[in-house]
Amino acid sequence: MRGSGFAIGHHGEILQGVFRDEDNRLHRGLVTLPFPPRYSIAVAEPIDGIEVLVSPKHKTKSREAARLVLDENGYSGMGIKLTLNSNIQEGFGLGSSTTDVVATIRATASLLGLQLKDSTIFRLAVRAESASDGTMFTGNPRLVCPREGTVLERFERRIPEFSLISVNVAPNRPVDTLAHPPNRYTGDEIKEFGELRKLLRRALENGSLDDLGEIATRSAVINQRYLPQPHFHSLLELSQSTSAFGLQVAHSGRMVGMFLDPRLEKEDKSVEHIQRELLRLNLFSEFFRSSQTSV
Repeated sequence: MRGSGFAIGHHGEILQGVFRDEDNRLHRGLVTLPFPPRYSIAVAEPIDGIEVLVSPKHKTKSREAARLVLDENGYSGMGIKLTLNSNIQEGFGLGSSTTDVVATIRATASLLGLQLKDSTIFRLAVRAESASDGTMFTGNPRLVCPREGTVLERFERRIPEFSLISVNVAPNRPVDTLAHPPNRYTGDEIKEFGELRKLLRRALENGSLDDLGEIATRSAVINQRYLPQPHFHSLLELSQSTSAFGLQVAHSGRMVGMFLDPRLEKEDKSVEHIQRELLRLNLFSEFFRSSQTSV
């Protein structure tokens, strides 16, 4: 008997900042950019004893997530061994921690014969790792509170299709998310986040990649004041001078993405031009087609 769980990663965020709820209270929030090419798979199986073991051993947040599922459901049976496999490099803003944790929660629940709601998975993930993104939610995007485990807004439409050029701007400088202190935004920035939230509603309603790119770019520019990314201004100029719709970043990592027309292929001249320019900056990039980035 065993249980399995699968979870996709992300490519940073479309929007991240501070947002007001219906009672005008401020909350830290983000809208994740799901990224199916990166994922984690977890397998849970019973073992002798009462321990929860995890492999690889350093995945301690996943072990905590499994224990939370067991405790919340009154499990008092045999021990459990979790085996995790992931194609996500840790520390660069692709959601390695949350992806492992979500896959673990799903695998543990599967072993127990449980079907957990996405909102429950989110709450457990935040308890296991202190802060979590929103990749456990499928379908329409959400504005989530990563340190509270709550959803501020569920948008009415899906993210429009796009292709993506992905680049790690500092492959030798990973970011410890929890060691990075929460940003202390100015009043003007909080006001802009409110405007970007409204624009995001419109972008999704209209399926506008133009507006989506503008939102991501403006959010990235604000974040540059708090977690500076190498080559950021060169990348911003490149995106503005080419066919890219905008620049998107991992707000607590090192990944930067450029939104492109979903009909483009790797061999298109515009894609080749952008990748050549990135090479001139000593940056290696990957191109992902729309069919790879859609969820």
